This record gives sequence, structure tokens and C-alpha cells, in this order.
Amino acid sequence: MSWKRARFKGKDVWIEVDPGGEPREEMGRVPMRYSDKAGAKIYRANIGNLDLDPDADPIELPEGETADDQKAAPAKPSKASKGSGFGKAGTRTASQAAKAAEHARERLDALDASTTVVFTDGGCSGNPGPAGSGVYARFADGRWAEVSKSLGRGTNNIAELTAIDIALDLLDEADLPADAPVVVFSDSDYANGVLTKGWKAKKNTELILGLRAKLKARPGVDLQWVAGHVGVEGNERADRLANAGVAGRSDVRWGS
Repeated sequence: MSWKRARFKGKDVWIEVDPGGEPREEMGRVPMRYSDKAGAKIYRANIGNLDLDPDADPIELPEGETADDQKAAPAKPSKASKGSGFGKAGTRTASQAAKAAEHARERLDALDASTTVVFTDGGCSGNPGPAGSGVYARFADGRWAEVSKSLGRGTNNIAELTAIDIALDLLDEADLPADAPVVVFSDSDYANGVLTKGWKAKKNTELILGLRAKLKARPGVDLQWVAGHVGVEGNERADRLANAGVAGRSDVRWGS
């Protein structure tokens, strides 16, 4: 495959081009990668967000890994962060945190402008103990919403799952069509495992089955893991909202 240099939201990237050197566009989106190394992740960027260099020469690059390739890979019964090189919250090195933050920013930058982005988080003081959930949503039409919810006594896993449940309810309240593109970012290995990787639900079965049904009814939603506490703005905001819930405060705010 041939690639040319371009700029995407202020960053240098490579875009795939056809034999004539023109962007290989499909429905307004172009394959894009940040690295010229083998195995680099390939995203699909809105061509309107690309600054093309007409004088750049196409070159051949090693094969990358598309989102479809990643989805086709067999799920591993291990935690989402294991083997990622990002470490775990609370024990990450500065290098691991920087790598995790850059990985999250790349994914966010690659999202189409029509995508609604939601961050969820949950926590408790003691496990179990006073629990709370937090959600921060940025809708594609410019609206935003944030929720903090006090759950009373509960576990961290219940709080994480409940945050995702609140996020899906927000999509309904916002009247988003079921197939509208939405990415929900959660920093919970557990929630992502039981909802997207086929992990067996040994506890919290009713909540998990309800969430699986809600996700099935919204094919446009993509639930993804993101490293927590590495400076990703949406994740940090959801964390503060969850902490407010742990402290016993429940609130819903909408804006535009």
C-alpha cells in the first residue's frame, strides 16, 4: 500500500493513497496512521480534518493493523491492560502513563466528528462501601451532559457497571438514534470484560444482562477500555463526578 504525509489536527500522519497519489477515500473517510512502523494501528479519519500536501511523494510502508483486524483477533481471558505496556492504575511508571495517555489521545483524535464520546467511571470508599458513578458525555451536535450519582453501599464493579448504564440512558434522553456512532470509554477491565469479551458473569448478573441487552439494542455504541488517571480529560472528569457520588451527591447537568 502507498502512503503520503499529511497533517491531522496539528499532528504529522500518513494517509493511504491510490496509484494516482490521491487519498483512498470511502464515504468521506481515509485510512490514516501515526507511525510508519510495521504493525502500526490504522484509523479512518474524516478527510475534512486532513491537511494534504500535494507535493508529497507516495511511499510504500510496512503493513499496519486496522480496527477490523483488532476486532477479529481472539479475545484473551486476561485483563484489558495486561500486556498493553500501560501498567495498572496506582502502580504505573511515568513512562507507562505517558504511553497510555498518548494511546488514548490518538484514538480520540481519530474519531469522526459525527461520533458522540462518553467517559464513565465508578468508585467506592472501601470495597464494598459508599459508592458512586460518574458520566461525562460530549454529543456530536455540541451538547454535553455530566452525571454524578450516589449509589449508597456498593462495590467498585457495581459502580463501574452502573456508570455505563447511566451513559446508555443519557443517549436515550438525548434522542440519539440506535445506530448513531458513540464511543463509551471505561477504565474498568472488569466492565469491558463482561460486556465485550464474553467473560462469565459470576456476580452482578442482573445488571450485566441488562447492560448487554441495552448495548445490543444500540449497535452504534462501541464500548472501549481506556487507561484511568493518566491525564485524559474526559476520564479525569468522570472520575471527579464518580467521587462526588461516593461523597453522597447526585446531580445531572446538560449544556451546549
